[in-house]
Amino acid sequence: MIPSIDLALLFFIVLLAVATIVVKDLLIATMLLSAYSFLMAMVWVEMHSVDVGFTEAAVGAGASTAFLIAALSRTVRREKDVRDKARDKAAGRKKMLPGMALIFIIILGALFMYVADDIPAFGDPYSSPNRHVKLFSLDADGLENGLNQGIVPDRLLGELSARGFRGDELPVEIKAVGHSKWDGIVVPEENHYYPKEQKYYFIKKEGERIDVYRYAPIVIYIEEGRHETEVPNMVTYILADYRGYDTLGEETVIFTACISVILLLRRRSRL
Repeated sequence: MIPSIDLALLFFIVLLAVATIVVKDLLIATMLLSAYSFLMAMVWVEMHSVDVGFTEAAVGAGASTAFLIAALSRTVRREKDVRDKARDKAAGRKKMLPGMALIFIIILGALFMYVADDIPAFGDPYSSPNRHVKLFSLDADGLENGLNQGIVPDRLLGELSARGFRGDELPVEIKAVGHSKWDGIVVPEENHYYPKEQKYYFIKKEGERIDVYRYAPIVIYIEEGRHETEVPNMVTYILADYRGYDTLGEETVIFTACISVILLLRRRSRL
């Protein structure tokens, strides 16, 4: 990431967002939103999320802009002035809303700043989401020798079972991967690419404790994805294979939105 470019993009994004809220011309607001989506696509690409950038550019800057312009062709371009007395009275009560919204934003911003220290560094390959998440710790007394011999300790199996892990999620083998570090191997009950051995747990000794971690799914995607899917691009095989149903659901939502807009904007005389 290039800080100067990131700061410039952030500045223009905030500027466009504020301008979109302020302007009264709905066509200009639509164009500003389109520019906002285009800059957001650049942000995603700058953050190495190219797939999200493509989606933002196609849906946000492209399709959404077309839908909004089509809607404006059947409505009015400018906001109408409301002069109804009853609404004028109600507007007095709504004057408190901007102040309440500002207070909420300040509190939310302070909360984000408070938790920022716990956020892993951007792109850190060894952060918890990219490697493993700690489950629990056990007393190391009597466990290390069994782990070095490839034996799954009963205490480990009992703790995993007590925490609700299924039978096919319990380790069947232990493999040493370094000094006082081991992988817990499972055999998932699946019929397509599996059953086969899959490393599921990472175990390491820290002082007098044995820490047990669960590998993140991305580890399997990186190590096994190309072999299992025969697709060279990681983004493609994650979205189209591992997350195939999720991607299908997203496409269904977009298709439904397109059909809904067409039905709302259709000309009855032509049907």
